[in-house]
Amino acid sequence: MKSKLLKFLEIAVEYLVYGAIFFIPISITMIGTFAGMAIVFFLFKTILSRDLSAIKSNKVLFLLLLLFFIFMGLSLFNSGPLIVKSTRTLLIKWGRFALLLWMIIGIFRDSKRITKAAGVILFSATLVGITVLTQKFFGFEFLRGRASLGYSAPSIGPFKNSNALAAYLTCVIPVVLSFGLWRWKRIAVKLSFLLIAAILILASFWTFCRGGWLGLISGLIFVTLVTNYHRTKKVFWPLVLSSYLFLVPFIGLVLLFFRNRRDGKRFILFQGAWEMIKENPWLGKGLGTFMDYCIRYTNNFGAYYAHNCYLQIWAESGIFSLLFFLLLVGYVLYRSIKVSLSIPKSLNYFILIGLTGGLLGSLVHSFFEVHLYSFQLSFLFWSVLGLTVALSSQLDREQLSRE
Repeated sequence: MKSKLLKFLEIAVEYLVYGAIFFIPISITMIGTFAGMAIVFFLFKTILSRDLSAIKSNKVLFLLLLLFFIFMGLSLFNSGPLIVKSTRTLLIKWGRFALLLWMIIGIFRDSKRITKAAGVILFSATLVGITVLTQKFFGFEFLRGRASLGYSAPSIGPFKNSNALAAYLTCVIPVVLSFGLWRWKRIAVKLSFLLIAAILILASFWTFCRGGWLGLISGLIFVTLVTNYHRTKKVFWPLVLSSYLFLVPFIGLVLLFFRNRRDGKRFILFQGAWEMIKENPWLGKGLGTFMDYCIRYTNNFGAYYAHNCYLQIWAESGIFSLLFFLLLVGYVLYRSIKVSLSIPKSLNYFILIGLTGGLLGSLVHSFFEVHLYSFQLSFLFWSVLGLTVALSSQLDREQLSRE
């Protein structure tokens, strides 16, 4: 009886996660409902089975995650009268994504499940691409009924603004492209996936979001370099270093010349964030307090996010929180790249590269936006992070068994 219940809970969590991923661009309520139920079922399953193998097999990852949370928690000592808000931010806004990461790593141990999850991302992204086209050319958006802002205006698709659409596309396009890179038996299937990727790239262009463009370019450069590793093995790492130390920053500088009226606001917010950091560099001003202090440090400019995830993490919870967050995502990227360079090509090989490329693109885009503070986009980020960890671990085990 117990084994049947555990099996039911595992399958329920799996399909609830699929549902939550599908609804990322469509409904915040449905994301919360599906993800909330999945986390409850997962915790119930973990208590019944006492299975902590996901943590035990990823000790370094979860140690970095724990240290990240410890230093965010220490920032509460600086929260002052905003201690309740900071505590809520730590336990709910950040805590739910730590549970999400644990859940995905714990449940998606089978590469077939991860392939299905990537397929859900593909299907959902395809709908986004189509609805951007209908919004652009026919004036209606069928997923959430967003009004068209005009043909010459930035595309927003089913999201509230063009930056959010750009962030979503930056993360999912490499995943969609990964399906198109695999050698399908029918060329029509391959061409269909490549066409979807092309539509989504066009949709990204229509957002007029330079940070999104730079993030997407960074992700696509990664996919290009890794998939051609065996051809460029002798110069692979020099190519990687030159691409991300010189080419990507150069492209960023070029894009900076395409200025718009929002640039001045962002620089004011960057300066305000830096002033907050200088005042409390070690533990920050308190988790979740940036908007409350923003007016004070920007000469009554207004209450806004920092438009830079890394500056906001540093300003709110200190340098150590930022350091361990960067070590966390850096460790995931390192493991994924290491596995990708050592395994034979397969569909899962390309999916791993696509997930990693989407993750890397999101991290680059985060220099210009605060997507980790958006429920939809942070759910996407942590889901892709978890799937990347799960798939790299699975493919690494398979490679070791072959050896």
